[in-house]
Amino acid sequence: MASGERKKINLAIVFGSRSPEHEVSIVSALQALDWIDEQKYSPFLIYLDRENQAFWCPPFKRGNHRNFIKQTLKKNRQLNFIKGGVEEKKLLRSRKMPIDVALLIMHGAYGEDGRIQGLLDFYDIPYTSCGVLGSALGQDKVITKNILSSVGLPIIPYFWFWSKQFQKTPKLINKRIKSEKLSYPLFVKPAGAGSSVGVSRVVKAVDFAKAVLLAARYDNKIVVEQGLKGALDINCAVMGGYNPEVSVCEQPIFDDQFLSFEEKYLKGGKTKGMAGLSRLVPAPIPNKTSQKIQEMALKAFSCLNCWGMVRVDFLYEKKTGAVYINEVNTIPGSLSFYLWQASGLAPEKMIDRLVKLAQEKARQTNSLSYSFDNPLLDQK
Repeated sequence: MASGERKKINLAIVFGSRSPEHEVSIVSALQALDWIDEQKYSPFLIYLDRENQAFWCPPFKRGNHRNFIKQTLKKNRQLNFIKGGVEEKKLLRSRKMPIDVALLIMHGAYGEDGRIQGLLDFYDIPYTSCGVLGSALGQDKVITKNILSSVGLPIIPYFWFWSKQFQKTPKLINKRIKSEKLSYPLFVKPAGAGSSVGVSRVVKAVDFAKAVLLAARYDNKIVVEQGLKGALDINCAVMGGYNPEVSVCEQPIFDDQFLSFEEKYLKGGKTKGMAGLSRLVPAPIPNKTSQKIQEMALKAFSCLNCWGMVRVDFLYEKKTGAVYINEVNTIPGSLSFYLWQASGLAPEKMIDRLVKLAQEKARQTNSLSYSFDNPLLDQK
């Protein structure tokens, strides 16, 4: 390295994992490759298969995503996470690769719920997402709602139950719809899934059990929410640490009764992730409403102990002007780059910002003391 030349940052793009949103993660990760400035970073891909085994990926060439994953598995360069990086074990030798920052592009279970974050914390690897606590709180829809409502943020009327409870006493769960003063249409969701996986819009009581069975395939915890007739989906993103900033708002446009997985990712037949969804940016809503949504998003970011970047999804009733927080996505599809791009931040700069936030968080963590001198072991 020439004198005065800055060392490149080893940036590991970690994606995949044991999650119903496995394919979404692959699309988002390979999409993000185009945004990485190789003058600043030495990027490499780490793929986690459906058993959470890590693999070193070959260089990605434009083409079929499925074939790329097949090639990765065929080469079978298995990795283990170690302190400060990863290690590829071979018969006669091992190869170690340090990770300066892990760019986490993992959605749903094991990637967005705090588990991979805990692993990376254990091995002193900085990463670009919320920490263990913020990730876990944001992934569980019930816990998210409880916290948001406790600080005065408006949420949609709902109740929740365990799938086992429905199997044993379905009539009691059905009675709760009336006791909670909910009415059809209802949304039935798995509490810990994202990307609308396992979500059903139920308009008749006869279809309720079918919706619960679908949701129970992805989580043991089931959420039932009141459907809002004519409400608009409005989203915005938040990025930062202790002083976060907020993006412009967007209004997703879709043909279904709700924003389904198919609408989010399969519309148009091209592998673009959330970028393939039709949207209006900025959202065509009153300025006061946009400001209100942005303020609520910032408050949610803070009270859920978030860090890095999240997308907060809202429902807006045009007739009444009411706004409700719907969900918080701690690693949103396509990293919500389109929201930041519309806010004046290019995708390359968004990556820079996320890396700096990861490094800042790691410095703060490493500045803490993890030892306490005391005579406890000297006692007889």
